[in-house]
Amino acid sequence: MTFSTLSRAILIGASSIALLAACGNNRAEEAAPTETSAPAASPETTAEMSEDALLDQIIAESTKAYFRAHPRNASYANLSAEDAGGRYNNRFETPGIAGVEERRAVAQRLKDRLAGLDMDKLSPKHREMAMILTAQDADLAELYSIADDAGYVLGGSYHSPYVFNQISGLHVDLPQFMTQAHGLSNAADAEAYVERLDAFYDLFMGDIEIFEANAGAGVLPPDYAMEGAINNAARFIAGEPEDNILVSHLAGTLEELSVENRDELVASAVAAVETSVYPAYEALLEMLRRHQDDATHDAGIWDIPQGDDLYAALAKVNGESERTPGGIHELGLAEVGRIHKAMEARFEQIGMTEGSIGDRLAALTADPEQLFPNTDEGREELLSYVRELAEEADDVMADYFLVMPSIGVEVVRVPEYAEQGAPGGYYLQPAEDGSRPGLYFINLRDTATQPKFSLPTLTYHEATPGHHFQLALAVDDKQTPLRVRQVASTNGFAEGWALYSESLAEEVGLYADDPYGDIGRLRDELFRAVRLVVDTGMHEKRWSREEAIDYMVANAGMEPSGVAIEIERYSVWPGQALAYKIGMLKIQELRAAAEEALGEDFDIGAFHYQVLRDGGAPMPVLKERIQAWVEDGGPAPELN
Repeated sequence: MTFSTLSRAILIGASSIALLAACGNNRAEEAAPTETSAPAASPETTAEMSEDALLDQIIAESTKAYFRAHPRNASYANLSAEDAGGRYNNRFETPGIAGVEERRAVAQRLKDRLAGLDMDKLSPKHREMAMILTAQDADLAELYSIADDAGYVLGGSYHSPYVFNQISGLHVDLPQFMTQAHGLSNAADAEAYVERLDAFYDLFMGDIEIFEANAGAGVLPPDYAMEGAINNAARFIAGEPEDNILVSHLAGTLEELSVENRDELVASAVAAVETSVYPAYEALLEMLRRHQDDATHDAGIWDIPQGDDLYAALAKVNGESERTPGGIHELGLAEVGRIHKAMEARFEQIGMTEGSIGDRLAALTADPEQLFPNTDEGREELLSYVRELAEEADDVMADYFLVMPSIGVEVVRVPEYAEQGAPGGYYLQPAEDGSRPGLYFINLRDTATQPKFSLPTLTYHEATPGHHFQLALAVDDKQTPLRVRQVASTNGFAEGWALYSESLAEEVGLYADDPYGDIGRLRDELFRAVRLVVDTGMHEKRWSREEAIDYMVANAGMEPSGVAIEIERYSVWPGQALAYKIGMLKIQELRAAAEEALGEDFDIGAFHYQVLRDGGAPMPVLKERIQAWVEDGGPAPELN
């Protein structure tokens, strides 16, 4: 997954502060303007402009307004202060409900200005950009209308109403942001870093305000999510301020940079952690503990006001599907059955014929031959193996893509402080200026959760040709405005592409001599099909957490402890997990239709180029794009 719930809750868009990645320098140091949206051009000016030029102007102005309202996303992209509408690296977004209203106003202003365009006067390229920017407007409006009517705020990752939970929220997001996204190249960057530490308390109090308002409207995370958030927050401030990762990260980086006033800056950071960061976490803990006894054990959002309607809308937005939750549930059951049959053949090939599919997967997962030692040496061995997989995939995929990313990907370990609630792997895209590569994170809290046969598929999903190809190629594409490339990478597209990439790896022979790895591929596809069942099971069919765990253990062959983490994630991010399988099926459907229509003229590289150009596209726009390409004969692009 592209992750940053760090916020992936996605990135991209108002609900996710982070699919973008960052690097450090002093690019963000000019004074920031105070307005939150740029003024529209005068009537005299716009009357003389072509419709394409008007759209270009709208995008340019709205991009600066967006990054002024979302300074963390500006850091992830490592924008210049000019491109971001002013200095941003010393501040966070406006806290609380006022900040939510500000960011929604910025989005509404863009929507209003785009509505004034004459789509018939736009060139094909500009028309598609306008379509990308507006593709989810109606679905998002429906989603937020439901929450507004019920009196709560969708302030969490992936439009979740749960602002703090066991996997996401400021208590998780901000430390990861500060250590992974805030650029540190000189003393000025370090001073801005300390200013952001000083701002922790106000930002936390803003989200505490949202949490309290939602609680008053009858919205609380499930009891296990509350407990997880409490444990995470308490663990983060268990040590002395001077030993906290927020201080040690700054100190270590400044030592590498040989900054002269390092000691003074580190002392300022310690003071900020003492007076802002720790009090913020303490205030959060006080609030969570005060509400803890009021939380229920219900796993689904059907339990909150208008929860059934909200879930249907979330399934549409996060899954980019017109299927009903009930229809998605049936699709999941059918896919589980189909994949079980495919796995049966592979298991016979390696001589495992006894027991259910789930039993055999569990046995293979526990096989010592498939496990790396749970030691520092074993973790390094695992990372080396994954790096070899990524390099091999790069070599093979060059024959199936017309354009390869110019920016590489690095395989790194999930920070130890974040391991407990983090997924098995995730990806952060390169800095917009290319100064920092893509990062493929592997969770090594316990190497038993990363058996060898599972790692090829995880690598093809997160790195090559999955998230890394999609997002690094988007960074390479400077002809398409950044804001368009951001919006294009919807949850459904990004995760659908990554899962399609897993099947592409099998198609091009990366599993040809590795039946165990192919079982890993099928296991992961099964995992995504099971997600359709358990996500809709909890939120639409009112399954308990335990019922969902039992179903996943029985059908996906995973350890109960790992399954519990997954189920609890789906519980607090309703609908997010639907995107993977539904998106994959849509891309495969579009490819099959193109192959049938074009016959021998079908070029797989040209198809992939169309899918990934401009950063991708929301699924309705992608469908129109591929259909137009097919009608034009499926030509290869003219590349410089």
